Amino acid sequence: MSTSNLAPYIHREVPLEFGGRRLTFATSLDLFSSHQVDVGTRLLLRTLEPLLTDGSPRGEREGARILDLGCGYGALGVALATLPGVAAARLVDRDALALEFARANAARNGVEGRVTVTASLGLDDVPAERGYDVVACNVPGKAGEAVIAAMLVGALGVLRPGGPISGGLVAIVVIEPIREFVAATLARAGLRERIEVTLRRDTADYSVFHYRPAPGVAFPAPTDGFAAGVYDRDTLSFEDARGEPVSLPTVHGLPGYDRPGPLEIAVTRRLPEVKAEARVLVTNVGQGYLSVYLWRAQPAARFLLVDRDLLALRTARRALLSLRCAEDRIETRHVGTWGASGADRAADARGDLADLIVGVGVLHEAEYAGLVGALAPGGRAVLAGSSTAVTRLLARPLPAGMTATRTRHRGISILEVATPRM
Repeated sequence: MSTSNLAPYIHREVPLEFGGRRLTFATSLDLFSSHQVDVGTRLLLRTLEPLLTDGSPRGEREGARILDLGCGYGALGVALATLPGVAAARLVDRDALALEFARANAARNGVEGRVTVTASLGLDDVPAERGYDVVACNVPGKAGEAVIAAMLVGALGVLRPGGPISGGLVAIVVIEPIREFVAATLARAGLRERIEVTLRRDTADYSVFHYRPAPGVAFPAPTDGFAAGVYDRDTLSFEDARGEPVSLPTVHGLPGYDRPGPLEIAVTRRLPEVKAEARVLVTNVGQGYLSVYLWRAQPAARFLLVDRDLLALRTARRALLSLRCAEDRIETRHVGTWGASGADRAADARGDLADLIVGVGVLHEAEYAGLVGALAPGGRAVLAGSSTAVTRLLARPLPAGMTATRTRHRGISILEVATPRM
């Protein structure tokens, strides 16, 4: 990762005293708990420190392998990786921006050699082998009950039984509104005899749970939650540009599950004609509304979906496939930060640039520069955001020959950028 790419996104550095060391973490306003390491994470770390502080000389005892599920900027997983009883930590998240911060924070705290950072939608992309002694997670309270339940049970299926922590351990912290749901899930019929809760510690606002398979019990590897439908929520129905009805499946964890957002609707009113075989880049894809709207306008177009959220990418791709868009017409890019190489990462392996770029909620100047750099000669970008954000983007100089115009409507601005033909 390029440090220069991360710089525009850094909000502040936050400290954490842990394991006799003072750790620091770069944070972003776009990530959870950007002002300080949150109380729940600190509580969970305090319960795990005694289990993972091995005072014996390194090499006499096998170190534990940790999975930090939903790592954010890495506070939990990086802190655990500094303990002498930890050999390695894998940090996973669906948010590409979080992953870039987690990598940077592992290096900042001197544990990059013991930390692996990879993208995963929940447990869906975690290697299938039983490779972890501890699965740690600050459970997102608004993920939805089906998603949380699948994660609680699925985590047991990636524990290795023969490691330094007997039977392995799942250690989670949850906010008060979902604590009883979590407790009930672990104690529900068919699970209470198979799960051993070894610790529950409650405060007014949080609960920490440690649990593991009961002696002699093995849990299967987790299934693909997205494919199994644990994220599924509703059906979004709308009319396309020709006034014909369209429906697409939506998910928990993304806005716009029941209706297109005002930014998306505003963009559709400014879309140019899409030509056959056009290269269309859709950024910040959400539930897939814009991708589907554009495909219905021109089924012969080729689509590149770009987002920092793996859930959004898979949801938008599924929406296109559900309407029989050919699979070879869809590509996805999981992008966290944009910089000088933004155009390279937006373009596909063949180096194609986009004839049309469509997106909502573009906030960072770095992202704007990357998108503009991905425009083909004669191409056009149509981007929607708040008037304040668009004013800031308009102040950024464009490459020679490019032009930018703005249309305002009820607090929303549409920014259109055109490139000259060669």
